Amino acid sequence: MNKDVHIFQNGTAWLPQSAALITFTNSKTFLEEPDADPIPITTYKNKYRGYVPWGENNDLPQAVMEKCGKSPIISSNHAFNIFVGYGEGIVPARIINKGDERTFEIVDDNEEINEFLENNDINGYLLEQLNDVNYFNITFPEIILNQETPSKRKVVELNHKEAAFSRWEEANENTGIIENCFYSAKFGTDKVPEKKEIDVTAVLNSKNPVLDLKRKIGREKYPDLKTKDDKVYRYIVPVSIPTPGRVYYPKAPYYTLFESGWYDYAITIPEFKKALMTNQATIKYIVYLSADYFEVIFAEEGIIKDADKKARIKKEYKSINDYLTGAKNAGKAVISKIKYTPDGKEIASMKIEVVDSKIKGGEYIEDSEEVTSIMCYAQSVHPSLVGSVPGKGKNINGTEARELFLIKHAMMKPVRDRILKPLYLVKAINNWPKDIHFIIPGIRLTTLDKNKNGVESEIEE
Repeated sequence: MNKDVHIFQNGTAWLPQSAALITFTNSKTFLEEPDADPIPITTYKNKYRGYVPWGENNDLPQAVMEKCGKSPIISSNHAFNIFVGYGEGIVPARIINKGDERTFEIVDDNEEINEFLENNDINGYLLEQLNDVNYFNITFPEIILNQETPSKRKVVELNHKEAAFSRWEEANENTGIIENCFYSAKFGTDKVPEKKEIDVTAVLNSKNPVLDLKRKIGREKYPDLKTKDDKVYRYIVPVSIPTPGRVYYPKAPYYTLFESGWYDYAITIPEFKKALMTNQATIKYIVYLSADYFEVIFAEEGIIKDADKKARIKKEYKSINDYLTGAKNAGKAVISKIKYTPDGKEIASMKIEVVDSKIKGGEYIEDSEEVTSIMCYAQSVHPSLVGSVPGKGKNINGTEARELFLIKHAMMKPVRDRILKPLYLVKAINNWPKDIHFIIPGIRLTTLDKNKNGVESEIEE
């Protein structure tokens, strides 16, 4: 049996000599406070207010993507939500009311609209928007106007700006309005972007972007003359699924998986099962460490370099292993380190539990079922729609699947409405026909006796 300490990708470890699993009680990836102090952009010499960091180290999107990429469940759920949200893509249509039934008729005879949608690869844009809104609950679409006189000005481009590299400027303290958006590939890294590496785009008022744009290009009068700025041709149209208490960046509901510890538990199971199978061992102890356990040690001992940190972690694991393999400590369950919150409550920075376990070949199947269910619950995905569920009696019939699929499509309505928001702005500025709407028809499953393909559309050709 290999006696070396086995450290997993997420920081947890397996100590073969003492048969102990070391894990962490929670994750510190996300801010406890909604927003952080703005970071000044020194390369612009105070021309702009500072940008608001996204996460404690301004790398929350990158941390989210990294974590999601390690979980087949979260990644699959994201793909499912994105593909369901896509439906049949964006189409211009007219509403047809037939009694209590409402259908849509595709509009394909307007050359200007068709040309705009084609020039901007509208369904490629849709996929990119769905990616960001599913991962982060926010997107940063950009419109570009031509340089005609304000009365003739039109939107000619609709672009997707990657949320991972976008940051809001601190809001104007007098109006409470965010005025600029900063875009840089270096956001989320440990590098400070230079002036030439930051793209600055003006931002439309999130509450009334159409009216705000009309005022800026002089089509609508407004008492505040500073509102007019017809020499700006690019704007960000803020789009987000709002979160209470979050002024700048929303918090996606599934982030609770990371903060509650379920994510860490989920990705530990397969790696730990592999370690068990490799070493043919059983668990005797589970050691729980607080999320800041090693950060406190590094700070107290002045450890800065990554190599020194790794060495210190191994040293600590060896100390734990020596404690657990000592004859006097065999079979004991202890809480060896305690710290206190400002209100006097005890928090265990280390907790050791004894486990009564025997290898039978099916370890953690029930745990896998539970964590899969919780992850799917957090992402609003029924497990039976994305794959088989472990265990017996978990299958559903075709009728149940169709009904669940319809429910999922209904739940996508608010997301689709938000993503279509910039297109309605384009419609208003470009003076397209008022009876034309933009929709994302959902694909509806039916029975084979009604349609040989088993699907039907919400639109009439």
